[in-house]
Amino acid sequence: MAEQKPSNDILFYLIAVICGLLAGVAHITVGDPLLTALVVLISTMFLGFMRPERPWRWLLIVGLLVPVVMLTANAAHYYQTLTRAGLAGSILIMLPGIAGAYGGHFARKVIGVMFQGRSN
Repeated sequence: MAEQKPSNDILFYLIAVICGLLAGVAHITVGDPLLTALVVLISTMFLGFMRPERPWRWLLIVGLLVPVVMLTANAAHYYQTLTRAGLAGSILIMLPGIAGAYGGHFARKVIGVMFQGRSN
């Protein structure tokens, strides 16, 4: 029977929240959705590579924090240009996160297969 080591993902959840907050702040301060999509892509790819089990969780944490930051900034009267179209666009920024999370997941699997030890 294979022995499983305990998985401590608290640090990676914290990294995911920080990356999501940074993506949201970049979205409301810079105003360039492509930069926000790039931040989400890189963050989810890193997290999907480091913790390939259930990569959808990284997508949800990082991707959903972008509209949350927008709504919070609007409630604090910091971000005045919130529209329904802008909010829908911030939700669509999760799409590159799908490619990032699952790309990191599959990259980890491919590297594991390519560099596994061979004992003959």
